[in-house]
Amino acid sequence: MPLSHARWLFFDVGETLVSETKAWQERIRQMVRAFAERGLAVSASTIEQAFEEASAEFAPRLIARVVERFAARADDRAFVLKRAPYRGELEEPQPEAYKVLATLAGTYRIGVIANQSAGTEARLAQHGLASFISICLGSADVGLAKPDPAIFRLALKRAGCEPHQAVMVGDRIDNDIRPAKALGWRTIRVLQGFAKAQSPRGPDEEPDFTVSSLKDIVSLLR
Repeated sequence: MPLSHARWLFFDVGETLVSETKAWQERIRQMVRAFAERGLAVSASTIEQAFEEASAEFAPRLIARVVERFAARADDRAFVLKRAPYRGELEEPQPEAYKVLATLAGTYRIGVIANQSAGTEARLAQHGLASFISICLGSADVGLAKPDPAIFRLALKRAGCEPHQAVMVGDRIDNDIRPAKALGWRTIRVLQGFAKAQSPRGPDEEPDFTVSSLKDIVSLLR
């Protein structure tokens, strides 16, 4: 079984341990208003669909790709981007996150590898999750970002474990699954957020397991 030798579980944050749904809903509302101020009528449902399509295309700059789709002029795009910031204070832990970590922490060591602004560990503490986490590698805090393999190697070094003993749990194929697999990790993909629209483009992007929500990983690991 691919997970039989696992010692460490490394989790992504956004749309894995933490729900970004309210933050993105608010951002989309702001985008609708900003487009309207520039004379561009774009509905919230149309913008949401555009985010899903851009994610399916593995767009590296998701927000910029979506804004470009609806605004041909550079000044309109700049206006919308400025008026529709991402409000991280609206993030909240996934409803099952605390219970899942509490359950798994009895058997595994828990780590985080996430592309986040500075202060990842402090935010996890605010969400009540930090007590379960032994290693927290936020991109802004360590100066490395996924999918750079260096951040995964750093995680292994700090954990003192071999690649086959590590499991990456995340929502994104490009940032979580593919780079971890390339280094010999086991992988679990969680179908949450816009990234659920992504589809593997080859064997190197196929996760070992795919689950529909965070709580489903417990049965895989117990």
